[in-house]
Parts: sequence; C-alpha cells; structure tokens
Amino acid sequence: MDGRCEAVPNNTGTVQAGQREPIEWSKIRWTEIGRKVEKIQRDIFQETRAGNFLNVSRAQKLLAKSLPARLMAVRRATEQNEGRYTPGADGITYTKDREKTKLAEELRIRDWKPDPVKIAWIPKPSGDLRKLGIPTVRDRAMQALVFLAMEPEWEARFEPNSFGFRPGRSPIDAVHYIAQALMHYNGRAMHPGWVLDADITKCFDMINHDALIAKIKGSPFQDLIRRWLKCGAISKVGFERTEKGTPQGGIISPLLANTALTGLESQFNIYSKTGRYLPPSQRSGQDKSISLFRFADDFVVIAPSREILESHVLPKIKNFLSTAGLQLSTAKTRIVNVSDGFTFLGFTFQRFFRNDGTYKDFIYAPRRDRLDRFGTRLKEILKRSLHVDVPTIIDDLNRRIKGFCNYFKWGNAYKAFSYLTHRLWELLWHWCKRRHPKRGSKWLVGHYWHRVGNDRWTFTSQGKNLVHPYRLATQWWKWPKVRIHTSPYDPNEKDYWETRKKRSLI
Repeated sequence: MDGRCEAVPNNTGTVQAGQREPIEWSKIRWTEIGRKVEKIQRDIFQETRAGNFLNVSRAQKLLAKSLPARLMAVRRATEQNEGRYTPGADGITYTKDREKTKLAEELRIRDWKPDPVKIAWIPKPSGDLRKLGIPTVRDRAMQALVFLAMEPEWEARFEPNSFGFRPGRSPIDAVHYIAQALMHYNGRAMHPGWVLDADITKCFDMINHDALIAKIKGSPFQDLIRRWLKCGAISKVGFERTEKGTPQGGIISPLLANTALTGLESQFNIYSKTGRYLPPSQRSGQDKSISLFRFADDFVVIAPSREILESHVLPKIKNFLSTAGLQLSTAKTRIVNVSDGFTFLGFTFQRFFRNDGTYKDFIYAPRRDRLDRFGTRLKEILKRSLHVDVPTIIDDLNRRIKGFCNYFKWGNAYKAFSYLTHRLWELLWHWCKRRHPKRGSKWLVGHYWHRVGNDRWTFTSQGKNLVHPYRLATQWWKWPKVRIHTSPYDPNEKDYWETRKKRSLI
C-alpha cells in the first residue's frame, strides 16, 4: 500500500483505472506500511536539517496524502489511543473495521472542517481539576495524520535539552542530565548549584494563537491548525469561543505546546555563529554555566549564582514567555540552592554536607509525597479487595508496584523502596486481620508469609508471590542517557536507535 490509485477488477471482470482494491482492515500489514511512512519521515528530518524547506513541504504533503499514513493515523485514533472509546461532541466512536476503513478514505487535508471540542474536567493529584478538551474521533485521526508529517520537521528544530513528548526520550533522561549537571562542573569542581525551579501558569490553556501560527508559518498545515485552535468548545454552559490555548485532549496538542516553547533554551546563546551547540562552560558573558532542562511545560535552570538567576535569567524567560502569551506562576516558581533541595519530575534533588562544611553526597530520590500517595492507593485497593481471591490481589499489586518502581528505580531509590516494602507489609497485615478477625497472628503468618528464595518473609498464595519493592532498586548509573543531538528520525543514527529500542530499560 503506497497511497497510489491502482487498477482493480470490477464485478464484470474488466479493469477500471483510477480505483484501488478494497481495503480489508484485518489484513493490513502494519509493519510494511510503517516502514513506508518512516522512510518519508526520515526524508523530512534530513531536508529540515539541510534547510531545504521547499522539499520539506513537498514531502509533508506527500505523506499526508498517502494511504499508509492515513491508515496509521486512523489506527492510532481508534485502536492505540487511550481515549479511543471516548467520543467527542458528536458522540461517535469507530469500533468496526468498515468504519475505520471509511474514515481513512475520508481523511483529506483540503477543506477539512474541525468540530468543536467537548470540555471535561478531570481530577489532579493535588485535588484540583484540570480542563480537558476532547476532539471528535475523526478530528483525532486527522490530528494524528498531521502529527506524522510535522513531528519529523520539528524534531530537527527542537532544542537539545527538551525531553517531554518526544520520541526516544523519557523523563528519566531529563532527570539524569540534571543530576549530571549538578554533580560535576567541567569534570573537576562541584557546580555551585543555584536552581530556578519554574512553573508556567496554565500553559496549554494560555498559548497565544497568533504567536503559535507565526512559528509554523509556511507549513502546509498552517490553515488547518488555525481552524483547530479556533474551532470552539462545548461545555455544560453551551458553546464557547477558543481565543487562546490548545486543547489538552488532542493528539497534536503536545507537539504544538513544544513548538510554542521552542526557543526558550536558545535565549542563553546555546549555539555558535556556525550553528554548533555550545556546552554551558563554553558560553560567554552572563550565559556562561547556565543550563536549562525542559520537560513539556516544566523546566529548571541551573546557574552559578542567585544574582544571575534574578537579574539575567528570569527577565529573559519572562520576556520570551510573554511573546507566547504565557507567564510564570509566582506561587510555584522559586530560586533555591541544591543544598536546600528541589523537586522535578517526581524526584527530589539535594546536596548534603558534613558538619565541618565538606561535601558529603548528592542524591536524587523519589519524593516522599509520591511514596505516600502510592501507599494510599495501595491501601484503597486492599480495602475494596477484602473478599477478592488472594492470587488476583497479588497480581494486581505486583502490576502496580512494578510500574511505580520501574520509574523511580533509576534514582537513589534503595532507602525509599525499603520504606515502601515496610509500608506494604503494614497494609497487608492490617488487611489479613480484617479478612480473618478470629485468627491469631501465628496462623496469619504461617498462612500467608513463606520463605521464597533469599527472602525470609514473602506474601504468597497458590504459587503467586508478591514483589518486594527493595528488590527492584538498581544502580542509577546503568541508565544509558539519550544522545540529545539526534532523533529516531535521523537516518545517520539508525543503528543507534535500533540498538536503544531493543534494550528493555523500563
């Protein structure tokens, strides 16, 4: 399937030109069409790096018109996306193969008319509510198609220390680069470690449309994206105009937000006149030794002193954000020394000194509130599982424990996981006492806890063993940090990304 119209037999046995064989969704060879789409995406990336933007636009139009790309876009919106069964304002979902095939045939960039998004409110861990704009499934499919064409171009233009919502990158990469910057400076002396812990107020909801459109000026999807941004929203109070912001429920929204914030790191002269990336130690003037690391709309800036952050860094950042219609949160933005500790992406970064003032250690460990929040979640699961089959409970707990620990194990997590192991034992003991109120402690221990391998006490039932969190801790330095100056779309780094993809890290 290459997107071209092909001649096929009709019912009379003759051949009609300009027609394509009917698509059978269940028989589509996804690996084959994926390779065809990736080939054009690599061409887009390479042409963008070379500055041949006319060829970039041609390749993007070709990709958006191709049948493989349209099929992949529909598959993402109707099968792979977490909200595939959540309808938009039209109340329509696409669950049948013939409906998906028809939608793929209807995806045409020209004259596409977006529907208004449906407003929903979802709870945040802090207890507040987050506004979510849910496009229709057909609009999500079209956004996925445009995303396939635009992402390779912007991957070639994004700044090196931007880690959020990008292929081949993860929060752990950002965490390790921050830790590396704070542990050493020039490989010889300790970095002074003054940090601007910044937070943008309602980034997705406040992005200026005109500033965003100006950044993608010349793109073949410029008018379509403007229509998406201006399509309006439907809530309980009726129809609302959307004069700013990009809806968080859209497939293309993270890419647009990253696009709007591109240029933030460049405020500190990260490139030479020839376009070569300059490490912080090689920059001049007040930009020297300044490092900025961004994950989506969250970022931290590391500088040699508090004065530089206040007089040089903050004004530049505020000026840049104002051009995009954004501003820093005065309540959540603060300047701290690493000795006092700061949090980012669920980790606490802190440097410790001995009583005589000499350096002792630097750690980045799971935040205590994240551990407590996870413990509360486990408590709620056990509370409503009082009469559930024990092996089922163990499977459910193991899945959640592994998911939590596989993220945080790449920091200094051994002490945190030991605490979590103890907390888990307390929860299980309380659960056992409630499940068997007439049984004594000796019976409960003998019934549920047994020796398994090197672990003396393991909660087990019918061959199912509960995972010990402290067993999942690992050496943080084993995480292979991503190469920040390349991308999975880079044809010159294909071997590196294939090797990295094969490694099961999380």
